[in-house]
Amino acid sequence: MPRLAIVITAVGSVESVERTLVSVLENRPTDCEVFVALNQPYSDPYDLKDEVRFVQNDSRSVCQRINQTLAETRAPFVHLLQSGCQVTEGWTDAPLARFGDRQVGSVAPLVLDLEHGDRIFAAGIGYRPRGKRFLVGAGRNQLTSEMQAEIIGPGGFAAFYRKAALDLVGGLSARLGAQQADVDLALCLAKGGFTVAVEQQSRVLASRDVDLPESPFRQALHDERLFWRNLPAAGRTKTLLAHAVLVGLELLSSMPRPRLLAQLAGRAVAYGHLSGHARHRELLKQLNERAIRSRPANQHLRIDHSHDAPARTENARARVPVR
Repeated sequence: MPRLAIVITAVGSVESVERTLVSVLENRPTDCEVFVALNQPYSDPYDLKDEVRFVQNDSRSVCQRINQTLAETRAPFVHLLQSGCQVTEGWTDAPLARFGDRQVGSVAPLVLDLEHGDRIFAAGIGYRPRGKRFLVGAGRNQLTSEMQAEIIGPGGFAAFYRKAALDLVGGLSARLGAQQADVDLALCLAKGGFTVAVEQQSRVLASRDVDLPESPFRQALHDERLFWRNLPAAGRTKTLLAHAVLVGLELLSSMPRPRLLAQLAGRAVAYGHLSGHARHRELLKQLNERAIRSRPANQHLRIDHSHDAPARTENARARVPVR
């Protein structure tokens, strides 16, 4: 069984996928397997089927494609890498060493701007409880200790995870987009007692389009879902007011364009599932109560399906169900 599974998520053009794949094959460690989660048919013109496992899934959800691919591996550690990224020599060594600490659930590599290699693209992701995700260190030349303290997890475009930790919480939530699912996963892992390590010796290069927002409707929908799924119990009134201000400023900046209506519709749809979000928060509370620091090895709590509806999705029938 390989020690590491590298999952390249196809987003955008075939050429982008191939550039990322070439960099991985040129620099991959010996004890690993490489997957490509495809978003379109691929003819494999370079006959890589003996070196790479191509997983076809036509779902619009990036998270569903990743979860399906993760179900194909038993490697104890996984590395998610989005097309548009390129890796450097030895980029997996330091992150894998970090997993020697059993409490580490994820490792954030240092992602640099592909066009300006001296500038940080992201050293990880941060999150404001009012509903604001941000890339830590973006545009800076070095990472300070204050910035590092803001990191809650790796960006989904370049992330290392302990597979057992992913299995515990059920992988990425298919109810969210890629920009929200990495935050949601980081918060779930923290509730489960796992920590995140930041590894500056691991260098990944990323083009600027690897973290572009979705359409106005889907971005607003997924942002709102992320907020309600992770609404903190402490200081809730203050958080709700701050969130209202954030949404109001977003809508004002979109006036009077059609974008405003799309954003309103997305927020409204997400607001209509408050009971489901509340159930998710309750499960997070239970997960926190059984955190890894005190939980017996054979005691598990899974939060690995959508709690907004009883129906299971196609991906929920895989070995790693959808949250």
